[in-house]
Amino acid sequence: MKTKRDIIRIPLFSELKEPDNYDVYVYGTEQLEEKQQDTFTKALNRYLDYYGINVRELSLLSGLSKSGIYYYFSGKRHVTYDSLCAVCIALRLHPMRQKHLFCKSHLMMPADDPYPSPRDIILRSFLAACAFKEEYIVIACNDSLIEKGCKPISALTSAKEERTE
Repeated sequence: MKTKRDIIRIPLFSELKEPDNYDVYVYGTEQLEEKQQDTFTKALNRYLDYYGINVRELSLLSGLSKSGIYYYFSGKRHVTYDSLCAVCIALRLHPMRQKHLFCKSHLMMPADDPYPSPRDIILRSFLAACAFKEEYIVIACNDSLIEKGCKPISALTSAKEERTE
């Protein structure tokens, strides 16, 4: 039985055409002034458009509520650390795009300190590999977090995954 997540597939970075210009790939422009005016909402919209994904599909892939995602786009709610990790993994964002979204949301990426928490180690691993390895998806991340006794980043787990017929 296929899951709804299987129907919506974000390609791996290696399956896509190599970007001609990484500034345009990440920031949408080469112009410094325009880069500085970029926002979390503009960047996320640009990345969704790049993959042809809408809010409903992002919700299915990430386990985040559609209303929560709409609040992020409208500026009524600031994206949380867990939600941003879920979005980055769900969209299989390249690490450069992840870093840009974290920067624009004024959040730090999972800790690189000498003694990171087990949760940060798992999140770093999934963020680093999601653009390059098929199995690095939100469900697997949440299952790994739960297995280690950590709070998942969204409601999407293998136990709760919606199925289609």
